[in-house]
Amino acid sequence: MKKLVGHLMIAVIRLFSLMPLPLAHKVGRAAAWLAWHTGGSFRRIAEVNTRLCWPAMKPDERQQFIRRAFRQNAMMFSEMGLMWARPVDHALGHIRDVHGEEIFQQALAAGKGVLLLAPHLGNWELTNTYIASRTQLTAMYRPARNPVFDEWMHGHREKTGADLVPTTTGGIKALYRCLRGGGVVGILPDQEPQPESGEFAPFLGVEALTPTLPVQLLQRTGARAVLIYARRLDNDRGFDIHFAAPDDDIYDSDAGVALTAMNRSVEQCLQTCPDQYQWLYKRFKRQPGQRGNRYKAATD
Repeated sequence: MKKLVGHLMIAVIRLFSLMPLPLAHKVGRAAAWLAWHTGGSFRRIAEVNTRLCWPAMKPDERQQFIRRAFRQNAMMFSEMGLMWARPVDHALGHIRDVHGEEIFQQALAAGKGVLLLAPHLGNWELTNTYIASRTQLTAMYRPARNPVFDEWMHGHREKTGADLVPTTTGGIKALYRCLRGGGVVGILPDQEPQPESGEFAPFLGVEALTPTLPVQLLQRTGARAVLIYARRLDNDRGFDIHFAAPDDDIYDSDAGVALTAMNRSVEQCLQTCPDQYQWLYKRFKRQPGQRGNRYKAATD
């Protein structure tokens, strides 16, 4: 059964790859409409997240925002054909403008290694493709649950030129080696880690289990941090790449201070296109003191 599901997922993405971006987005928006009316659990997860982060938001405004977030998440999926099943140049051709690239270039010129922090905002797959087209990129990779789909996805991600390392001890050592050699490493700063690999820090006013690996990499290698995201433009016009400098406290020797600064840096990126964040993800599942799962009622 897993093989069948994996091959079906691949077939759907290949189908999207045959479509021009506006048509793929149109299909994605249609899927979002269907998910809104049938995917009650996802809608409730988004409601939990937005209530926690923006408790003062009015009910009508919240529902409108979540519907926009559904459309943005669905368009992200519809773009996977563009990212994985078409030539790299085709994907790069949808980039309309690049903002703040001098921040990245200055970090590279320092020669101490660059840690690229790519939050789940806009199309984070396109950021990997863009960086790998300009310099050697080593990125941490968490395997997909379906082994057939994972093998296909892994192969197509590496075709962009990125060197993918697993979330294992060996993979972490590879990240350290890359940064100490002055290389570029990409990592997701806002994915909930296992409890032993994270500490709680505020994110949008809510305590969130935050991965400690990024700040450890910075502290132990002296690398410079840069944030990057690909913002989806209105009217199916493509994407803008944005680089941003992090809060200076991300380099603090106190892990709590550094993690808070990292989350604050992600928040600042999110402000430019808040509905393009991955609000359908259980970002606040674990809480200090092992209180109950806030999403349990939302997905029962």
